[in-house]
Amino acid sequence: MASRRQLNIYVPDQGEALLERLRRLSERTGRPINRLVLDAISEYLQRHTPALPPFRAFDLGLKSPLKREDLYRKRLDRKVG
Repeated sequence: MASRRQLNIYVPDQGEALLERLRRLSERTGRPINRLVLDAISEYLQRHTPALPPFRAFDLGLKSPLKREDLYRKRLDRKVG
């Protein structure tokens, strides 16, 4: 069995009509109320959470990983030579 977490949501009296709509939708679709609420939360977060900027990769045309000495070879040669 998958682990579960509990989330309590308190609805003010003015939200009774909202709860009734939720109950009717649950009956009509055969989906549990908690699933409908989780789907709504997920959709809300997808719409309102800023997306991370895409990672930009650069092709340096390298055939193998660089080594530190390869990066500084010219500097070393100038200092030594």
